Amino acid sequence: MPKKNLEEMNALEKIRNSIGGKTFRGMVLVSLVIGISAISLGFSLYMSSVRRTNRVNTWHMSQMAAELIDKDEVLREAAEVIRIYDSLSDEEKVLLNDKHAEILSRFDGIRGEGFDNICEVLRTVQNANEGRAAFTAFLDVENNLRVFITDSDPNATFCPPGSLDELDKDAISDLVNGRQHLLDDMFGVGKISATTINMSPYGYRCMAGTKLGEINGYPVYVFFDSDMNKAVNAGFDYLWIVVLIMLVLFNVVLVFFLKYVKKTTVEPITQLTDAAMKYIETREEDNKGGYFNDLEIHTGDEIEKLSIAMKTMESDMGKYIRNLTTITAERERISTELSLANKIQADMLPSIYPAFPDRSEFDIYATMEPAKMVGGDFYDFFLIDDDHLGIIIADVSGKGIPAALFMTICLIILKNSTMLKRSISEVLANTNEAICANNTNEMFVTVWMGILEISTGKMKCGNAGHEYPTLKKKDGKFEILRDKHGFVLGGMSHIKYSEYELQLEPGDKIYVYTDGVAEAMNGDNEMFGTDRMLDALNLEPEASAEQTIKNVRNAISEFVQDAEQFDDVTMLCMEYKGK
Repeated sequence: MPKKNLEEMNALEKIRNSIGGKTFRGMVLVSLVIGISAISLGFSLYMSSVRRTNRVNTWHMSQMAAELIDKDEVLREAAEVIRIYDSLSDEEKVLLNDKHAEILSRFDGIRGEGFDNICEVLRTVQNANEGRAAFTAFLDVENNLRVFITDSDPNATFCPPGSLDELDKDAISDLVNGRQHLLDDMFGVGKISATTINMSPYGYRCMAGTKLGEINGYPVYVFFDSDMNKAVNAGFDYLWIVVLIMLVLFNVVLVFFLKYVKKTTVEPITQLTDAAMKYIETREEDNKGGYFNDLEIHTGDEIEKLSIAMKTMESDMGKYIRNLTTITAERERISTELSLANKIQADMLPSIYPAFPDRSEFDIYATMEPAKMVGGDFYDFFLIDDDHLGIIIADVSGKGIPAALFMTICLIILKNSTMLKRSISEVLANTNEAICANNTNEMFVTVWMGILEISTGKMKCGNAGHEYPTLKKKDGKFEILRDKHGFVLGGMSHIKYSEYELQLEPGDKIYVYTDGVAEAMNGDNEMFGTDRMLDALNLEPEASAEQTIKNVRNAISEFVQDAEQFDDVTMLCMEYKGK
């Protein structure tokens, strides 16, 4: 199930998922783990010490009993018990294990003066050392049995001669081989390392044995049993006291810790959060800031660094928004001016068709699509007099506003010079000199121009570094006309330009263009090229001038698709019809 976001949480869920709530849960969990681990370790060490102390003491008591007791008397008593024990069948030994009265009565005859002396010594050792029991017994190693001989207490927990109990096999083996003399501990009967609590009626005890001798393969021992209930109970009492103290201390520490976390972490973060929310709520208004700047956070840690960073960000954001507002207003102003410049530039070029509705001797059409709001390409066509038509197409180096301004100057100079009825070579030369006279930006323009004598079809042409024109004869196709190129205008002063003459017949067409046509590129950086341009021109060889240009424009659009236009695209087509 996906986690809820902050807006989807109720009040309780928000508290539970807050920094304070997470800190509280983390503190409780860590404290529980540490507390339980510390208590368990402390209790384990305490009990280990109790076990170790009682084992040592119990072993010494068994040694003391072995030194005080008359070993010969014990061995004589043991010999009698062993004699009767060996005479029993396996079935009778099972009954003996259950303390069957009839079987136990067979051992009553061994009790004499020596038996009472042994019991007295054992009782003295037990009472002097506050032991639980002291007794003698032999081990039946083969059957893992301990058979009692004498006991220190014949009235209370007396184990009569011949009574037996089962012992752990490993404990008997260790005892017989001299590796282990402590048979029982506070956590169970058997090896010292046993860890299961013994809940027998005798409670917690520790037992040790010292070997006195061996009869018929049965080792005889004197055993001492110490009481550990007081020590164990004291340990549990200590455990409960420690738990209660730790709970109290934990609650006290938790309260102070939560107050500390709230003051040093939660409250500063809450202040930052509130300031951020206020900032967001007023982001669409006239936000003058101050939400973070008014905060007084002095925690000396990363939160204070974050506060300083947020203050700086708020200040920088305010400056950015003010600058952005200014820039946006400036962009809108520039965009408005560019739109106006685009309209002015478009108005400077002929755009109303048919351009000369009262003249049937020719048909002319042209378009200019700037790569930016304004461009550096331009064209123009105009009647110099009733019998002469001037045609100009040009491409200024660069794009945008500088190119548009340079284009305006060039257009005016070219047109005015042409209107003075000068030759094309003179027009180009004069325009070049005028541009070079004050061309600090070293811009230049390529120009193709022609002057058509309408009555005869003669056309004087000149090319100042411009693209080759294309010519279509009446019954032919558009072909590239590789005319003589002169130097670009504005590149160098004192340049002479030549001109050439074409003889147009009715039905002939001339198509001129700027490099933006052939160099139009698609998404694969492939250029449109003059071959595709000629294919588009010859798609409908007999089409009108307007349709011819539209065919080329459609072919370019289909070729470039969604690729960005990098250069101005300007085309002009004129069909000579004659009288």
